[in-house]
Parts: sequence; structure tokens; C-alpha cells
Amino acid sequence: MIIINNQRLLNIDRAYEDENDPLHVYAKEYKNGLKELRRKYPEGTITFKPTKEEPTIDRYDGKGNEFRDVPEDPKPIAIPLRANVVNPSRGTEYWGVCQGAPYEVRNNVWDIGDKLSSKSKLVTGSLIVNLKTEPDLAFFMYFKSPLVTGGHWKIDDPKADVRAKGDEERAALSLRTAIWQTLGDEDTLKLVASAYGIDNVETKEADEIRFELRDTLDRNNKLKLSDPTYKGTEEFMEDLKITDYILLCAFIKHFLNLKAITWRPDGRYKIGDKTIAQVPADWVKRKFEWLCNYFTSPNNLEKLQSLMIDVVNEEYLDSIKEDKIFRWIAKVKDIQGFYNKKTDEVREMVYVDFGIHEPIVEESLTVNTEPPAKVKTNKTKGT
Repeated sequence: MIIINNQRLLNIDRAYEDENDPLHVYAKEYKNGLKELRRKYPEGTITFKPTKEEPTIDRYDGKGNEFRDVPEDPKPIAIPLRANVVNPSRGTEYWGVCQGAPYEVRNNVWDIGDKLSSKSKLVTGSLIVNLKTEPDLAFFMYFKSPLVTGGHWKIDDPKADVRAKGDEERAALSLRTAIWQTLGDEDTLKLVASAYGIDNVETKEADEIRFELRDTLDRNNKLKLSDPTYKGTEEFMEDLKITDYILLCAFIKHFLNLKAITWRPDGRYKIGDKTIAQVPADWVKRKFEWLCNYFTSPNNLEKLQSLMIDVVNEEYLDSIKEDKIFRWIAKVKDIQGFYNKKTDEVREMVYVDFGIHEPIVEESLTVNTEPPAKVKTNKTKGT
């Protein structure tokens, strides 16, 4: 099967590997979604069935015996294989899954088929989808089909329901532990919270930040049910390792709070009159996340270096309390020789790189071991 997204063929592997591919975000959503499904359904199959139970009737066996509330024989149902899906950040999107070969409507405009029969799947009773052989159909049904997302159909797996409840309890416990205990260091708490978009952490009490961070993750966990690109508890636990991505997001948020970087209604992020990024319309509601992803791309390293030159000053460097931030800046700016240096040395190298401190010139004394040159004299003979 093949996924169609907004009338385009979604080549999952190619788009996932290339961060500049216009379909990269959808390929990433697909990969994350399948990962979630495989975790939830380790048996490898998902059974979808109507939420409403089949109507019952009373029957007679012809011998005078009456059987009450006997379910009627299920009738075939045509399940649509395409849908207009409203994404919280990207707006309305067209998704479809092909049963056969995709249909090219016109040049590079694709659909799931040119016949009515190709646009739906006829099902009687329930639909069992194999995650290994039908991953595209599983992804579409679980995350995109309005029959499932709208509550008309459900997942028929009591064990999965119990596992899901257990997962929710474990995730909630892990989240509380992480926010209230693991993030006991206030500087680290502010760093992580900034990376998750919490405003003005420097002016807030630690517990106020924790409550806001908890609310943000609770909201993300709910949104993740329909859009796996949102970062919930699982991703948050990974981010506690303080990766380069977290340091980048906190860096950008710091200068957004200072309004050194500003957002304009026309979809642009600017420093003064200089445009540093144009946010696509379908990402405006998640513009901070998009900006972080934009600058974390290896292809935009020079733009990130330019951004640092524009905003970093002595006041900012003096405010840094985490040594790892200096090492991250040195890495981004490609400061030579910082890897094996001590923390104070790396800090000084960063100050020098931004022209805030003068470089230290080490004078070396050269010992001349050669014997002194002989002085030649002109001798004049007497007459």
C-alpha cells in the first residue's frame, strides 16, 4: 500500500532521511506513529470494529423454540480510505491509502485510485490489520480515519486497553518524578522548560515553572493521540539528558523572551529588520517548535552561526550558568581545539571568538644555541 498526502506520493524513507524534503514532517509523523502502534500492539495485529453493537432480534427455530436478543448478521460496510483531516498546527490535510497502484490525476498530482471501489474497503463485522504487512493501512485507520478518530469505530483489544491504562499511570508517575524530583536543580529546570516553550523562566519561581511544564506535557500527551509528532512524556524523559537540541531550543527561547528575536504576523521571525526564517503557514500554531527544528538542521548550520553572531553579547555570556552551554556554543561556532580544554578555558575561548575578550598571546623565548658569528676586520698593509 502507498500513502497519499495532500495529493502527493509519500515516499516514507526518502522523505524521512532528508530534513529539507517538503514531506519530511509527514514521514516523521508516520514513523513515530508506527513505532507507537508496534509498542501498543506487540502481537502485530489491530482489530477495528464498530463502536455500536449489532442490533438484536428474536428468532424462532421452526420448532416453537424462541431465542431472544440474537445479534443480526453483520452487514458489509464500505470503509473510506481517504479523509480530510484537521491537524491542530497544520490545518486541513488530505490523507489516503492505496489498495493498489496510485492514480496520477495530472502531472505530480496523485490520488488513491480512479474508481469508486478503490476509494473504500468493504468490511463485514470487523477489520483485522497486520502491522507487518499492512503498515500504511494501520497508520491511516488508527490516526487518520474519521471512523476511528470520530469514535464510530474502536479498537477491539481488551488487553491493549489495560496496557494503555497501565502505560498512562506509569507515564504520569514518571512525569511527576521527573518534574518534581529529577529536575531538582533550578538551572536545569529553567533550561528544559525554556526548550519546551515556557515563557520568561528567569523571572518565575521554580514551582510555578514546574506547574506550567506539567500542563504543557499533559496537553502534548493528549494531542499526541491524534498527531504523534507532538512531544509527550516519553520524549520529555529523553530530553532530560540535555541534548544539543534542548540547548538550541533554550537558546532561541531566551532571545525570544528578550525580544531580540521577534515574530511578525506575516509569518517571519526577525532580528530587527533582518528576516531569519519564514514559517510555513501550516506550522504557525507550532512556530517555536518549527524554528528550533529549522536551526537544528545540519543544512542550516551557517544560519545558526549567523544568528549567534547577531544576538550573543557579553551580558548573555555572563548570564550562562551551565558549562555545557559554552561547549555547545563552541561546537556550533566550530571553535578549534575546545574539545580537550577545561571548562574555564572553553568559556574564555567563546568570549574571544565573539570579540568580547582579547585573545591571549603567549610569548615564547627562543634560545640561540649557535656560536656568535666572527667579526671580519679589514687589515691595511703599511707602505
